[in-house]
Formats: sequence, structure tokens, C-alpha cells
Amino acid sequence: MGSGVSILRCDSVGHFERVGGTACGGATFLGLSRLLTGEGNFLKLLAMAAEGNASAVDKTVGDLYGPKGCDDLGMPERLTAANFGKLSKRPEVNPSPSDLTRPVLEMVAQASVLQAKAHATYIGCIERVFFVGGFLEGNAIARAAISRSMGNLGGTAFFCKHSDFLGALGSLPQSLQKSWAAT
Repeated sequence: MGSGVSILRCDSVGHFERVGGTACGGATFLGLSRLLTGEGNFLKLLAMAAEGNASAVDKTVGDLYGPKGCDDLGMPERLTAANFGKLSKRPEVNPSPSDLTRPVLEMVAQASVLQAKAHATYIGCIERVFFVGGFLEGNAIARAAISRSMGNLGGTAFFCKHSDFLGALGSLPQSLQKSWAAT
């Protein structure tokens, strides 16, 4: 997870393929948050998101069906039904900048989880889905949103330490091989 999101299937060391992805990534978070709040500093936006409440603007399954309906459907009340859905019909809603930033971050996390879950289910590896990339480094809120979303969908999210360097490390063997061949 960086500016966008690539989904890779890794079967063994040196054997991987890109199976999908989404353009809804870190740059989406930064761009939309900047548009909505006027703040363009990524770390400041993360701090704002930490203080924000997504349910101030996101419509949840609980908002639509209530606790009994959620129980009947077997769905968590906090599950997002419509990102920014409360802003579509309630002009009296006047969210804070933090309450606008948080749902953007959660929307990006949820989009990635949905893609990853779909591919992992198709491939048959839903029990071992790893999320890595610069967008996640030091981003506890995104990690929590990803973990919660994967859990809601019957999967488990794993995170790697220093994950913002994994793309570079993954390309290193190929780069070294080309460098040695040139000398």
C-alpha cells in the first residue's frame, strides 16, 4: 500500500505475481483529505484522523437496520454501509476536519481490504494476507481499520515491520542480477 495498492500472490521466495490492485491508496487519502480540510501534510492528516470519528459522516449498517436488524443479518453495527453517506441527506451535519479525515482513511483501508479479501478467497489463502507499504508505516489507524475490516470479512490481516522497504527489497535480486550481467 503506497500511493495506490498492488495485490501480489507470493507462493515462495522468488515466485510472485501481481493479481490485482486499486488506485484507492495513500495518495487518495492525502488528496481527498487535503481537499476536504485544506491540510496537505501527511503526518498532520494522520494526527487529525486519529482524533476523528468516521461515524459522524459514514452511514453504518447499524444506522440502516438498528441493533436487532444487524443481529438478524449477522452483520456488525459498525460496518460501513456508505462512505460519507450521512452527508448526502442531512445538511445539518457539520463535521470537523478530523471527522472528515478519519473516514477518508478508513475508506482507503476498506477498499484495499475488499480487494485483498476477494483475491485471497479466490486463490485460497484468506488465512494469510499481509499488508505492507509506505502508507502503513507508523499508521496505526490504517492498520486497525484493516484488521477490523478483515475480521468483519472472515480473514486475518498481518503486518510486517519496516514494510515500507519491502518493495525495494523485493526488487533487489532482479536489480542485482541485471547489474552483474552488465559488468
